[in-house]
Amino acid sequence: MKSAERGDAPRRTAQSIADARQKRDDDVKRQIEKERQTLEAKVARLRALRLAKEAADAISARATPTQAKPRDRRVQG
Repeated sequence: MKSAERGDAPRRTAQSIADARQKRDDDVKRQIEKERQTLEAKVARLRALRLAKEAADAISARATPTQAKPRDRRVQG
């Protein structure tokens, strides 16, 4: 029976290495997805803030009348 167990040991070792590698790969994929979602949320928040600021600027620009620059009236002569 011991020789059968010895012959099976390399397969078990290879399987445990493959399982560990798969677990690391899955962990890395989950981490990358989490970072991607965090970045997308940040971009969406910043975009909303920018659009809100642009809208507020547009409203305030319409509310305040612009004054024309006074012309420079120099006497030529």
